[in-house]
Amino acid sequence: MRTSLSHGALAIVAVAFLASCQNSPGPMAAPAAETYGVLPAAATLTVGGGTTFAAKYDGGPALAVVWRVLEPAGGTVDGAGRYLAPDLPGLYTVQARFKYSADRTATAMVTVVAPPAGHITAPSDVLPGAGGLVASIAPVPGSHYAWTITGGQLTAGSDSQAVTFQAGPGPKLVLRCRVTNAAGDVLNISREVRTAGAVSLAISPAEVTITTGRTMKFGFNVAGGTSLGVTWSLGESGAGRLDSLGNYQAPDVPGRYTVRATSLDNPAVAVTARVQVVPKPPEGLTAPDSFRPGALDLRAQVPEVAGMTYAWAIEGGTILSGATASAVTIHAGQGPSLTLRCRVTNQAGDSSATKKTLNAE
Repeated sequence: MRTSLSHGALAIVAVAFLASCQNSPGPMAAPAAETYGVLPAAATLTVGGGTTFAAKYDGGPALAVVWRVLEPAGGTVDGAGRYLAPDLPGLYTVQARFKYSADRTATAMVTVVAPPAGHITAPSDVLPGAGGLVASIAPVPGSHYAWTITGGQLTAGSDSQAVTFQAGPGPKLVLRCRVTNAAGDVLNISREVRTAGAVSLAISPAEVTITTGRTMKFGFNVAGGTSLGVTWSLGESGAGRLDSLGNYQAPDVPGRYTVRATSLDNPAVAVTARVQVVPKPPEGLTAPDSFRPGALDLRAQVPEVAGMTYAWAIEGGTILSGATASAVTIHAGQGPSLTLRCRVTNQAGDSSATKKTLNAE
């Protein structure tokens, strides 16, 4: 016996077959990968500073996490991820271990840096309007610098550890620098610089008379400026010798010379001392070797040099004339001898004393 299906039944079977095909499972999709991490993944802290890390699992907070720092002396971290940096700069690793995820781990890197530090090194005094002046701070790696000035003008390096500046008219200027380390911590420091007044200079002595070959020291008085120093120089060739401290030695040739002191801060300011170099007092006394007692025409003399003064003295007789000249006339006494003395003094106050004894005939 044969059985046949009606057209309606066939349609129902076809629809059912198609539905079963559509509902049958296709190729299996790969399950989504699990993700583990620590936020932030990297941090920069100043020594002794702190931050808090968070462990993440599939984008959400992770449970049952064990925290630790991998490096010895790399700081501390507690069970809540609160990290405290050590006192030694360096690169350290904070690890989170996920206990309920097959002991998976994730890490964050911590850069620990030195605190912002510095002291401004700059001139203590500057001249009004002086340029090319430099101030600096000992650099700390990773730091950033921001300079400002009042009472002057920055000319270069405003964002570096050394700055060039120009002074204003005074009476002072102030340098300031904002130092920021790699962790973002800030130190504000400043330095006050005095603006010195105009230079005035005097030399001492301003005039001097000195004997050939003698030595002396010149002094000076200076006000204003910054260094309070001078340079020394001779005004003429052959004027003698002069060192950097003002010690002077007169030449062997008499004459008129000059010594100059010049300000170190302002070479346009200079002063001059006038120096008169005079001969040494002469030595030697000329007189007879003997005399007649009571003689009235006995004569003696010493070398005559312009500018010298003479002072005669006698024992055993009387000076008739020339007691203050280079030559003298003597009245001899009745004794067996007489003694002549003469002191010759030059314009510098140096003197020589000569003596001669005459015997009676």
